[in-house]
Amino acid sequence: MSKNILFYFTGTGNSLAVAKMIAESLTDVMVVPILREDAARYINKDTERIGLVFPIHMNSAPRMVVDFIEQIELMSTVYFFAVATHGGVPGMTGLYLNKVFKKQDIILDGYFEVKMINNTPKGVAPKFLMTLNWELDITPEKINTMLRESHLSIQNIAQSIKNKEKTTLQCLSSGSKRVAYCMMSLIWYISEKFKPKLTFLLDESCTGCGTCEKVCTTKRIRMNENRPLWIHDNCSFCYACFNYCPKQAIGVEHYTKKLGRYNHPDISADDIAGQIKLELKDMIKSKRFD
Repeated sequence: MSKNILFYFTGTGNSLAVAKMIAESLTDVMVVPILREDAARYINKDTERIGLVFPIHMNSAPRMVVDFIEQIELMSTVYFFAVATHGGVPGMTGLYLNKVFKKQDIILDGYFEVKMINNTPKGVAPKFLMTLNWELDITPEKINTMLRESHLSIQNIAQSIKNKEKTTLQCLSSGSKRVAYCMMSLIWYISEKFKPKLTFLLDESCTGCGTCEKVCTTKRIRMNENRPLWIHDNCSFCYACFNYCPKQAIGVEHYTKKLGRYNHPDISADDIAGQIKLELKDMIKSKRFD
């Protein structure tokens, strides 16, 4: 096992790309998807650094990230950090994580955020939010600019992690921040207790290639007569099917126009599928840890 472990969850590749970049700055490191049922087994008495890399969902951490945190036990000597990717509105995710970690008696030593391209159509959001036109930012020029800026940010974060620097979470000293925190706490409670249903739509441009089935992180999609079927409601809200469809045939309620698809240029559909494809013994045998 390795002294440094980066656990990740990703839907469109941003968080995996960040995890890989951070891993390059460390030695004796493994990059492990948290969707493995046995992912927590990588942690051992020799582990020195443990990191979580994930996208921000609803100003908090995705449900599978919280589920993973609830499975792990750490020694006090481990430097534990989290890196959250977001599209520009991170909210108070660090405070939410700190709340989750406290329940597990885990100290969050470092918390970092990386701004990336916004790529979520928000199919569970109110209809009026669909007028924000976020897809206008998804152009080759703006993607390249964002990647350059995020690269510099990730380099700085990687150096802080290498030095085991501790960060201070957002302060709630002012009245307005306390009000905002109370509002965020309500959102967190609702998202934890009442999981919304996300309905995907399919148009006639579908070619039956099966990419959506391959990248679905909850195995919600099954191909039937060359057409995808969403066979249950368990969804990770990662939008991998939406963003990796080569024909942009998949839409969501309130957002069916063929604009605004994005996935990280260095992360393939096979990389997304690789989060859930290999067993532990196969990963060790092939030395494939990403």
